[in-house]
Amino acid sequence: MSEQKNNNPRQTAVDALINWAKTGWGYYTMRDAVDNYLESCGANRPSIGGEETILAHRKIAANRLAIDCIYALSKDEQSKVDRELEGIAGTLPKHGCGIKR
Repeated sequence: MSEQKNNNPRQTAVDALINWAKTGWGYYTMRDAVDNYLESCGANRPSIGGEETILAHRKIAANRLAIDCIYALSKDEQSKVDRELEGIAGTLPKHGCGIKR
């Protein structure tokens, strides 16, 4: 990619997903970018619905990323991105891993 890293978490995640799908390289960079986007867009915010609501918000945000990747990917690459995003979105973030009193 010739672009410099920008400050837009969504675009950074899309670029990382496209690069990973096309080259197979940068898996952890892609995961970090997607997780950063999910955090920045508020998908991980606790709410009244509990874990189910957080997972639903994460899936909606991940679907937005998948849609943003469509223009650049083949059908097989898009399927690869869809499967990976489903796995990432279906995993709750680890908040508060410290010692609880």
